[in-house]
Amino acid sequence: MTDTPGIDTVLGGQFYLAHRYSRAASNAALKSHGIDLRHLGVLADLAEHSPSKQRELVERVQLDKTSLVYVLDQLERLGCAERRPDPTDRRSHAVVITPKGRRLLRAATTTVDQTMRGLFEGVLPPRDKQQLSRLLGKLLAGLADNR
Repeated sequence: MTDTPGIDTVLGGQFYLAHRYSRAASNAALKSHGIDLRHLGVLADLAEHSPSKQRELVERVQLDKTSLVYVLDQLERLGCAERRPDPTDRRSHAVVITPKGRRLLRAATTTVDQTMRGLFEGVLPPRDKQQLSRLLGKLLAGLADNR
């Protein structure tokens, strides 16, 4: 047995650290909008899938039920999302993004884009960013298919 980690362990550690750096930078930048990446993820999903049942949101944005309820409560207080009775199922609610939520999504997305550009600047040239994006897209598609 060797004490040297294999490539899979190394990749896992690199993903973890890259996530921590990007999440910290993005959340710091998003404070000016009164949200964090969880809110942005939910708003982005709702912009594409509104109205949406909460249990569907849980699956798509990969938040646990408790965290999603917390984020939705905050988005409702901000006037960015609403829970409405689901016309197809009286026992559940559909979540919709509001016009204010769409405006916040646009502004916050611009903020995160600028933040991430600054994070990558001087570290990864455009060609490497494109390659990394392709590889991560391939990985995420495979992981989603295997859930």
